Order: sequence, then structure tokens, then C-alpha cells
Amino acid sequence: MIKICTIDLDGTLFDKNKNISNENIIAIKKAKELGCKIVIASGRPFCGVKPVLEKLGLTTTDDYVICYNGAKILNVGLNKEIYLSSLDHNDLLKIYEQSMLFNSYCHAFRKDEALLCSKPNPYTDVEMRINKIEAKYVDFKSLTPDLYLKVMIVDNKERLDFIENNIDPNIITTYSMVRSSDIFLEFLNKKTDKGLALERLANYLNVNMTDTMAIGDAGNDLNMIIKAGTGVAMANAFDYVKKAANFITLDNESSGVSYAITKFILS
Repeated sequence: MIKICTIDLDGTLFDKNKNISNENIIAIKKAKELGCKIVIASGRPFCGVKPVLEKLGLTTTDDYVICYNGAKILNVGLNKEIYLSSLDHNDLLKIYEQSMLFNSYCHAFRKDEALLCSKPNPYTDVEMRINKIEAKYVDFKSLTPDLYLKVMIVDNKERLDFIENNIDPNIITTYSMVRSSDIFLEFLNKKTDKGLALERLANYLNVNMTDTMAIGDAGNDLNMIIKAGTGVAMANAFDYVKKAANFITLDNESSGVSYAITKFILS
């Protein structure tokens, strides 16, 4: 029996217009009624996930959410942190320097969930739009020491493909590096990703990992899909994500989340 089901948002629960289909909403509510904990697992900050939780009715003291690709796990109803990991100012500067070497852009989410950016760019504009927040433009080198939930190099797909394959190997071994979309390359504490977050939450709730399911599409979902008892990739997922999955569901334009929940939880 699947007791925890983690679900990504962009490219998974959302269609191309960032809407959730009625089929997906109905399936999620039915699964919750059967006692399965539906956990949104997103790279977004909590403020960007909260409207989704409200729409799906996942706001009680029995509901949990994974934000920042696993850097924060919250009990939604209590607004209580179950887990938090972070980077420090030196980490921010190391990743910022890499972005400068590639003539790219960098932004970061501070522990207080403020979005900080070195200079205006169209990719941070996307971050602001999808999460309905404003960026603060700052000189990263002049900031006082603080903690950060994640730091991101942002650029077009071709530039990030190149950066991902040519970044300093020390950066790769020091941080958890995940590609959350074509335009976002994210860096987190080495002990942080959605898969580890799912393990931590399952342990907190005394749930065996064999009784978990994860649904996603992108590189930041990979470890979650691998670690879950049932790993589900969307039909529109990156090829390497689909290869790692136990099952490939329909795409995000065809209510693939509903299809997977119906097959593995409701039937």
C-alpha cells in the first residue's frame, strides 16, 4: 500500500499553462481520502507552493510539503520545519564566481525566502513570475554572512547545457547540483535533494520506503524517483529520468498524475 506520494509541480502536476486538471485534482483528493499522504515536492519556495496546497486542500496538520528541492520540509498546518539544510555566504560566492566565468546569471534564495539576484535578467524574471515574488538586486560580494537554501545559475538551455558539462568538478563534488528546468541549474547542500527529503519524511512518519511513490519529470526529480518504492516518470520527462523510473505515465498535458495515482493507489 502506498502511504506517501510525492508529486513535482512544473512539467508534472501542472500543464504548460501552469494549471492543474480536474482529473488530477480529483485523483489527489481520492488518494488522500484513502489515507495516502500527498506531498508536493518542488524546487519552488513555500510562497510559490502555498497556492497549490490551498487548491488541493493540503493545508492541515496532517499535510507536509517539500520545498527548495528538499532543502526544507514543512508540516503545512503547523507551519513547522521538519528539516532544513542550507548553504553559507562562501558557498554563494563560489557558485556566483562560476556563473561569472561562464558570463551567465546567478540568483539565490536566502533562509528568510528572499530572492537575491546580482543583476536583472529574463531568467530571474521567470522565477519572480511563477512564484509571485520580487527579486532584490544586490552585490553578492558585499553581503553580510547569512544562510541560503539554494543558489542557482540561470540562463538559456544551450548555455546551461554547456555549463552543466564544463563546470568546475570541485563544484560538482561539493554541492548537490540538479537541473530543475531548461533554464535553471540549482546548487544545494550536498546532503539535499528530493530523494533524501522523501527518505527523511518517510522516516519521520515511520513509513517504509517500499510504501512510497514519487512522480516527476526533470533532473531534480531523479533521486526521488530512484529512491521511492514506485518511481513514476512523466511521458514528457527527460530521457534519463524515464530510464530510471519503474513506470512511465501519461504526459503533463494528459493528466499523467491522475493516471499514475489511479493505477497504483486507487485501483
